[in-house]
Amino acid sequence: MMHLKVAIIDDQSVAFRGLAEVLRQAASLELAGVFPAFEDPRLRAYPQDTIVAVGDPFTQAVRQSPLLPGNVPVVVMSASTDPADVRAAFQAGARGYLSKGTSVNSLVRAISAVAAGDFYLGSNLGAALAAAERAVSAADDTDPVAGPTVPQLLTPRERDVLVLIAEGLTHKQIGQRLGLSKATVDTYVHRVRQKVGSPNKAGLTRLAMELQLVSADVTF
Repeated sequence: MMHLKVAIIDDQSVAFRGLAEVLRQAASLELAGVFPAFEDPRLRAYPQDTIVAVGDPFTQAVRQSPLLPGNVPVVVMSASTDPADVRAAFQAGARGYLSKGTSVNSLVRAISAVAAGDFYLGSNLGAALAAAERAVSAADDTDPVAGPTVPQLLTPRERDVLVLIAEGLTHKQIGQRLGLSKATVDTYVHRVRQKVGSPNKAGLTRLAMELQLVSADVTF
């Protein structure tokens, strides 16, 4: 089995002290080492996308001077759940964002997702980010939002699944339409719910309507 290599950026916090042991015990992950900063030359020396870094850039003033290495997919694991910080991290090049209170399973899923080229947003962050985007849009619809918006976090396949959910199809029916197993559809739906912070079909349908992926006369 090929293991994903993971680097820890140690910010000297209690939350990160146990992270190395968590990664050592994860069957699909391999701890590459602990580095003092994102700009560590040893980390930047890795070939493109061969390692995932987990750390908190807000201890290194990410807003003023983005320090995320371009060759390494980054999962931010931060105490901050401020939507402005989430956007700042993605704008600086992060692919995932989790709060420090996240579960081990969520951390492993986030690492796997960003290693595959996907974005990952912790389930407790999607709703706050979406609400902040709506507030910005209401205040001034010409005001640009830094970093990827919630819709941009969705992959094309996740958008396909979202549309079919809004159209009222069951997971089994979605799988038949897209040529996927029900288990695979379940995984896509779980990812969409995490990214947009919506736990139920009504919320997903409402989002699809807001994004104009389906007509406004869809009932839910």
